[in-house]
Amino acid sequence: MTVWPVFLTAGALVLFLGIGFIVLFNYLYIQKPRYRSEHYTATVTGTVKGRSNFISNDIFVPLVEYEVNGQTYKVAGPRFAGIVSKSIDIAGMEIAKEKSNIPLTGELPLVVHTSSGISAAQAAMDERYPTGKQVTVYYDPDCPKNAFVERDAPVSRSLTSVLIGISAAIAVLGIVFIVIALISAI
Repeated sequence: MTVWPVFLTAGALVLFLGIGFIVLFNYLYIQKPRYRSEHYTATVTGTVKGRSNFISNDIFVPLVEYEVNGQTYKVAGPRFAGIVSKSIDIAGMEIAKEKSNIPLTGELPLVVHTSSGISAAQAAMDERYPTGKQVTVYYDPDCPKNAFVERDAPVSRSLTSVLIGISAAIAVLGIVFIVIALISAI
């Protein structure tokens, strides 16, 4: 029984899957953030309309309305690159006081740190962005509907490297299957 056609087919599929993931992760985590930093250069003042339905790392972010050239747009944000939640639990009771690193004013953290659950971070977001508050919106002048609030939240470089590395390993596995198929066919 010849198995080389199976290895060749499986190898080709795995190789294309690995290459596809490399292309996808490169676009999402390298090219798209680079494009945003280079093109989302115009700013306008937006108004918080309330809490959006969008969740960024377990936190509901505000819905912001802004206007460019007489056209009204909405964007949910700001967004976060990650969240670290710590709590101290002794005999089933949480000891830590609820707090987060989201300030009422000033620069927002890229990664939210919270103790004793997500409720402290959500409360800080709601307090920082009450309905009617004016905030800065950065948008692409060529396509004003593409925007973010206050600052962009890029994905961690280590996560990007890990995802692309795993994808490359998948592609290499596909190459190994193809080589096995070619050797078996001889």
